[in-house]
Amino acid sequence: MLEKPLVTMRAEGESTGVKTTVHVRDLAPFIVDEPERLGGTDAGPNPLEYLLGALSSCTTIMIAYVAQDQNFDYDGVTFVTEGTLDPRGFQGVEGVRTYFENVHVNIVLETVESDERIAELQKGVEARCPIHNLMHAADVDITATWTRK
Repeated sequence: MLEKPLVTMRAEGESTGVKTTVHVRDLAPFIVDEPERLGGTDAGPNPLEYLLGALSSCTTIMIAYVAQDQNFDYDGVTFVTEGTLDPRGFQGVEGVRTYFENVHVNIVLETVESDERIAELQKGVEARCPIHNLMHAADVDITATWTRK
């Protein structure tokens, strides 16, 4: 029986109130915080904003990998990612989910590739993107628009 080649990732941190400082590898720490209206100091994005950023950046990283595998030619990517949630969930209302109901990703590729090739790239990226698949498994309604510039 073959063993899985597992990789362990690690984050460390400390928190005061709702402001958290996170350390990953030997990189500069980053701040996770809430807006002042939610009791934070607005020193950084909140966890759900980081999740949208994680989905966006994971998607663009996977675009690079899948494009290489598919010989897909492009010069750059821009994106806008929005998520909608019912805040009553994290306010403690029973039966209301605490995370996004839906997320929409708008990807614009700088490419001369055809619509069919863009659709093929999208399919490959969505199949391989860990954050996309994590959110999909959590029953988040993820929609995407992929176009060219």
